[in-house]
Amino acid sequence: MSGSWEIEAFVSPAREALPGGIGQLLVRVQIVDLDSSDPAAHAFIDLRSTSARQLALEILAAAADADLQTEQDGCPVPAR
Repeated sequence: MSGSWEIEAFVSPAREALPGGIGQLLVRVQIVDLDSSDPAAHAFIDLRSTSARQLALEILAAAADADLQTEQDGCPVPAR
């Protein structure tokens, strides 16, 4: 994979309507292509907080697995 990417997460300006008229804030997850100045190269999704937590855990697990496989292949693990 080439290029430089960044993932950002922050409180979204969007709200989801809940029963009782309450609006729950969502979490905006944004993927940014650092090699492109074109705003169309950036993508985002607004998630419920529970879904955002699950995504974060899956990303951490995949990163740990990638580090383990890299180490097993005899390559140094990147600094964190």
